[in-house]
Amino acid sequence: MNRSTDKPTYEIVGDLTRFDERDTVFSRERLVPGSPEERAYHAAHPELVEIDRRIAAFVEGIGEGGDDVPTQDAALYNATFDPVAGLALPDVVDGEVGPNRADVDPAAMTMRIKTMARRLGAYDVRVGPLNPAWVYSHRGTPPFFPDYRPNPPHFGGRPEDYRDRAYGDPIEVQHRFAIAMAFAQNADLVRTGGTPFSDFELGRVYALSALVATQLASYVRAMGWSARAHHLRNYGVMVVPVAVDAGLGELGRCGYLIHPRLGANLRLACVTTDLPLVVDPPVDLGVQHFCETCSKCATTCPSGAIPTGEKVMVRGVRKWQIDPEKCLLYWAHLGSACTICHTICPWSKPPTLPHRLIAEVAFNVTAAHRFLVWADDLVYGKHFRPAPQPGW
Repeated sequence: MNRSTDKPTYEIVGDLTRFDERDTVFSRERLVPGSPEERAYHAAHPELVEIDRRIAAFVEGIGEGGDDVPTQDAALYNATFDPVAGLALPDVVDGEVGPNRADVDPAAMTMRIKTMARRLGAYDVRVGPLNPAWVYSHRGTPPFFPDYRPNPPHFGGRPEDYRDRAYGDPIEVQHRFAIAMAFAQNADLVRTGGTPFSDFELGRVYALSALVATQLASYVRAMGWSARAHHLRNYGVMVVPVAVDAGLGELGRCGYLIHPRLGANLRLACVTTDLPLVVDPPVDLGVQHFCETCSKCATTCPSGAIPTGEKVMVRGVRKWQIDPEKCLLYWAHLGSACTICHTICPWSKPPTLPHRLIAEVAFNVTAAHRFLVWADDLVYGKHFRPAPQPGW
């Protein structure tokens, strides 16, 4: 059923302000102790020094192995996450534009782009307008910055107009459109919860999304139109609100996009571009009221990172605000990504015929939401039950 709406379901209650990527927990854990960047950041945020030290020790420990992380588990983690760095280089996400610009029909090109994205591996893809408020204000991830050098024959160097090369540089993405893509995660692996196998699946899907985004952006640039890929190792935009604006789903209580078929069990990537395209409308799936009624992700979150209370104002938007420090420190306690909120969500259940029918009821009958949460508890359990780990 068509759930299109005139505007996204999040509520704008003030001036929208851009978010600095340097303030994300994943940017902070990458700061090299004693470096000028680390000293400057923690001089401005002394309250984060101890938290960031603990988070960094956890992330480094997973990849290095040792007493707490068996070598074979560290290898499983590195196999999926490490190679993606090569897809984050400036001339890979945002290379030179081809000299011959193709004349395109927006509707036909939109269909071609969506077909190509799905053929490459995206589960779902939609096109939305790029809101400048969702562009990060400054670069916060330093994997190959600032001393990046070209590495022939694979990489030709930094495009002349690439403006967010080094940590702390202002980010500018002036494209009109965003091609938002959702990538499904294997529920059986993600439901192992805090194991090397859930980490493996997250890394596998992140790697696939990075490859598809860079391939799609390369295709657009080869047609003579500007395009930049945004993925795990090189974001220029916040992909969740971009995906909401494109109609892939709604923002849920857990801070993830809630997709009508995948629920929260997905990863996102996108390509921003000036290629003439036809935008999709946002959708209203009933998620806002459902999340108000449900709170299952919040009550089962072991770290208390997901709020059980009301929405708050965050940079001009009224939303549920998660606590990323609590979340990642719980990962540190487990030694792997938690993933409970990915699978406990009633929207994340297997796409069987009964579940699809129940989802239709959730779309259309707001009064049934409380009953549907009760039914989900009855069938799937009120609390998280981890799946058995695979034998391999």
